[in-house]
Amino acid sequence: MRKRSDDGRRAFSPASRRAMRPIPRSLQEAWLETRSDVQEKPEAAAVSSAKRDSELWFEDGNLVLVAGDVEFKVYRGPLIAHSLVFRDMLSLPQPSSADHSERTEELCPVIPLHDSPDDLRHVLRVFVPGSSLRAGALEPSFEEASACIRIGHKYQIEALVQRNLAFLARLYPSDFDSYLAARRRGRPPNFTPAHAIGVVNLARLAGEISLLPAALMECCSLGANIVHGLERPDGTREMLSPEDLGRCFVGRARMAQASARIAHQMFRQSVSRGCRHPACCLRVLQRLLNELGDARIELVSNLDWCAAWTEYLDEKDDQRELCGKCYKMLEEERPRQLQREVWQVLPTMMGVPPPENWGEKRKEGS
Repeated sequence: MRKRSDDGRRAFSPASRRAMRPIPRSLQEAWLETRSDVQEKPEAAAVSSAKRDSELWFEDGNLVLVAGDVEFKVYRGPLIAHSLVFRDMLSLPQPSSADHSERTEELCPVIPLHDSPDDLRHVLRVFVPGSSLRAGALEPSFEEASACIRIGHKYQIEALVQRNLAFLARLYPSDFDSYLAARRRGRPPNFTPAHAIGVVNLARLAGEISLLPAALMECCSLGANIVHGLERPDGTREMLSPEDLGRCFVGRARMAQASARIAHQMFRQSVSRGCRHPACCLRVLQRLLNELGDARIELVSNLDWCAAWTEYLDEKDDQRELCGKCYKMLEEERPRQLQREVWQVLPTMMGVPPPENWGEKRKEGS
């Protein structure tokens, strides 16, 4: 697995991908060194070049976070309760404000952060005064989920990371039945196929390798546009690593091969159980197999190896010579069996190690 080190982040090992690792000592020390940047000053003397966020500036807040050119004045309690990094950053004794006679002059820590203001805003919205995290949106946008996972991982907010990884797992599941269900209901309106690029990178960051096969498969469907990456709201572009880009080039060919294999095994010479007219149905199966050469090329070598076969059946057997049981077998039972076999080897097709419990339904809350 490719490891990132842009800001000290690293992927989790498979044995511990459900639990947040302590930040390495070097990074922990680096964060504590930011105490030299933590300015204890009256709020009126806050960083003059930054502008107050119109949404997340609370006059009675006791912590100012500065991201880019935006200041957020929030409450330190929830951050300390849920983030190990903020807990360490703010654990040192604060200077006494006894010498200040007016409450408006009380000292308030001002901490510069090297994060996107938009990302930080998504995360800070989650926190409200209290002992638990707010439930949040049932279907966050990709930008919200991405910000919560990346910043949650950086500042060790485990519950926030796990909640959003669980949401992505519903879109990019590890078991075939959940994948079919996701296809039927479709992607949320704020998700596009290109967001799979971001999901791959988030999976790498968080060590959630169970997301990789389905996300890489969707990246394969992007065609030439994959080299342009994912455009973020701020205009920057998020790219796949060269290694994952190479996996997608190989994966496209393997997906087409899987479709061709399914096509030629669909009409193997065996009728359904309880077939009423075996001789007739065997003859039709042979004809359907022979006529595959005349079928649309996108059906035989389709990248979408889960495509339905109903249209081909209705076109080639328009007189309905197949008995009802054999038609149902070809409409659903046989293709599902063949597609399930492909799903089981999908990690290998995408060039990643098979995740633990691949093919099994994810347990709720895990």
